[in-house]
Amino acid sequence: MNFPMDEPLFQFFYWLVNTPGIGAAVIGLLVGAAVTVFFLTLRWIVSAKNESEEGLSFPPSH
Repeated sequence: MNFPMDEPLFQFFYWLVNTPGIGAAVIGLLVGAAVTVFFLTLRWIVSAKNESEEGLSFPPSH
């Protein structure tokens, strides 16, 4: 069963990933982007916890 390789788009992606220099660069960019998003998300979560400690108490007293 060779269905994906019948399509030119899949052939291009196969060539792109299996070309040593280009494939490594693409994978490196994807991994780098995923790690960056992960750490930015963690930083965002930590900053949200710190802001809630400094905020007003709930429910507000009048």
